Amino acid sequence: MRFAFLIIPTLVLSEEPQPSGEQLFATHCSACHLPDTQLVGPSLVEIRDLYRDKPEAFINWSKNPQRKREGAVEMPSMAHVPDDQLGMIHAHILKVSAGLKERKVDPPVESTVEEPDESAEPRVTRIFMPDSGPASIAVSVDATYSLCWDAGSCRLRYVWRDGFIDASKFLAGQGRGSATVIGKRLLLESEPPLAELGEAGSPKFLGYRLKEGIPTFFYRLGKHHVSERLEPGGGGLLRRFSIKPAPEGTLSIPIAEQDGVSWACDKGSLSDGRLVLPPGDAAAFTLSLIEP
Repeated sequence: MRFAFLIIPTLVLSEEPQPSGEQLFATHCSACHLPDTQLVGPSLVEIRDLYRDKPEAFINWSKNPQRKREGAVEMPSMAHVPDDQLGMIHAHILKVSAGLKERKVDPPVESTVEEPDESAEPRVTRIFMPDSGPASIAVSVDATYSLCWDAGSCRLRYVWRDGFIDASKFLAGQGRGSATVIGKRLLLESEPPLAELGEAGSPKFLGYRLKEGIPTFFYRLGKHHVSERLEPGGGGLLRRFSIKPAPEGTLSIPIAEQDGVSWACDKGSLSDGRLVLPPGDAAAFTLSLIEP
């Protein structure tokens, strides 16, 4: 009796390549930290000087961050990132900051953090938010309106009313997950309104400045420097834009439409879900989100 043997080749599956320190930094840190300038968080120069020969202390601080100075925005926990990857981020920070010195730029980044309460005072906190990128900033504008700003993609994500955030689940999970939005969502912005200005490159967050507790966000789209501020007024929220240099052609901006709210603008024309601004009008304009 003869036997036939079927030889089946062994399939060896290679492991996914380990991300580099540069890639990990870009994913988890780059939206809030610049090499030699304070942004939302401290510069890499400052982090280097604090943790140059202390990789373990850097890892422990990243997993359980504390506010290091009065008026600073406390960083969310990075406990979801493995220790070896945090070590790679530490090594990358030392590498790219070598030989650099702290540099002061305008606009300065000023920030405060307050625990959510029932007051009408504005509140700003850096925390992981649902339906937003990892570099999210939650802002309670007043006792009625709150918003989520995504510093990674330089855009408003959504607006809600009648509450702020509950961070208890986020804190209990040591940074795993996100805060819970309290209240009624009014507006979800599905696409960046000024995307056509950024064709020459990705958006770059430049920080924010507080005025009367409310942040004005600064970012760059291609060659254009943009400031954007949302503040109460006009029966809802005023959304003020400034663009330098002013767009040379007509600017067409998608307007997020949602039941229960309407829009008005001090310039241009609103039609079919778009705001059209002729040359000259787009240098500075104000959108008004109005509730009936």
